[in-house]
Amino acid sequence: MKTIRSLLAGFVILTLVACGKTTKTDFFGVEEEAVKPKVNTTTKLKRNWRLSLGDKIRPGDAVLSPALFGDNIYVATVKGKVDKVVASTGKRVWRAKIDKERITAGVGVGSGLVLVGTNDGYVHAFKQSDGSQAWKTQLDSEVLASPVVGSDVVVARSGDGKVYGLDTFDGEILWTISRQLPKLTLRGESRPVVTQGVVFSGFSDGNMAALEAKTGRALWDFPISFARGTNEIDRLADVDTDPLLVGEYLYVTSYREVTHALNIQAQRIDWSAEVSSFNAMAYDAANLYISDRHGVIHQLDRKTGEQRWKQEALRLFTTSAPASIGQYIVVSEGDGGLYVLRKSDGSLVGKHKLGAKSIIGQPIVDDGNVYFLDSDGSVQSISIGESS
Repeated sequence: MKTIRSLLAGFVILTLVACGKTTKTDFFGVEEEAVKPKVNTTTKLKRNWRLSLGDKIRPGDAVLSPALFGDNIYVATVKGKVDKVVASTGKRVWRAKIDKERITAGVGVGSGLVLVGTNDGYVHAFKQSDGSQAWKTQLDSEVLASPVVGSDVVVARSGDGKVYGLDTFDGEILWTISRQLPKLTLRGESRPVVTQGVVFSGFSDGNMAALEAKTGRALWDFPISFARGTNEIDRLADVDTDPLLVGEYLYVTSYREVTHALNIQAQRIDWSAEVSSFNAMAYDAANLYISDRHGVIHQLDRKTGEQRWKQEALRLFTTSAPASIGQYIVVSEGDGGLYVLRKSDGSLVGKHKLGAKSIIGQPIVDDGNVYFLDSDGSVQSISIGESS
């Protein structure tokens, strides 16, 4: 059953990727043709630096998002490389290497550690200072969500539905909880969120759980997405997108359902919006930005969930997770284009060459710069401004 699940989930993902170039294709054939929009570009792109990691990213590879901690970027490749890079210059500080394993989850950073997970079920912890290995711990299945550090606990998730609490000092397994998987799931797991001694984790059955970080004790569950339909494809309810914690709210979206604003203090859902995605969300002081599974970009009011605008010009393209930078939103469209949207009304105000096919994973925004991994296996730093 595990093999069937992986093959079917992989097929779903490849189907979604395949529809990004020129057509939307499902199990029954071509439905619509995607047409690239014409853009009157009024922005300029500054490429601060680009560092090749040496390994291109192929369809079906793990989605490994970079992490920013202090003045450095931490990034990994599927083929076992883990790098520490100076954020301001793109200079590599150190490289660690994992032999005979493929990295399937990462990167997590904190408590002096850099963390990744592998296809063999190992969580590897490297020292932030010099890249030497601090410890490694084997779980029961491959690791498909980036390990997260919270206080004295590393929280990791495996592909068989389990969540683990590991000791940050030596990787000892402190606790384990398990959830039964549906017959069919998307390949991947949402990254846990750890705050104030509580772990929040989404599951493939459509639920969001709150756990005590020290013990793994279940505190409460919320249904986020419901299985609907007459076949297993229609009934996909995965919460695979990383939850977004902003203040007292945890914003959660799922593959086929809605986006919720979960008030974690009051333990209630304050609003829901009919927008779903498998991409990470972006935000600013007032709004959420979501690139949905059809390639449409949405701006939602963070307090009410009201949709302020949506941009459909990239519909049917495989748009990346959005990045919020100043007055702009930036997304890639899967065929080498980097598009800039104005936040005030969602209008397209820029199209630039990405330098690769697409952005991989979740971009990082800091001090006016966007950092991201691209499909050519490079880390880039860019900034966006008005053209002179």
